[in-house]
Amino acid sequence: MVGKNVSKSLTLKNPGRVAYDSGGIKMFWEKQIEHHARHLQNEDMRVRRSALNKLRVGWAEQLEGRNKMLQGPGRCPDGVPEVAEPLHTKDKMAA
Repeated sequence: MVGKNVSKSLTLKNPGRVAYDSGGIKMFWEKQIEHHARHLQNEDMRVRRSALNKLRVGWAEQLEGRNKMLQGPGRCPDGVPEVAEPLHTKDKMAA
């Protein structure tokens, strides 16, 4: 009887406190997990449909092509061919 009275008195003192059984708590967390899984799936689909990844790949290809062009033999960014040896004239006055 004492346990029953204590429980009743606690419920009367704290009417906002609700007691759940283990089945209710389990159901709550299962719903939370399902909601989180749905959210992750939606986010994954949104990222896959995004054009950002395609843009990144395009920019990477352009940069790679530019780097290859700049590092290629006899190429300059200005389009002027590089000269292997400087031009020397025999006449010292021409310079």
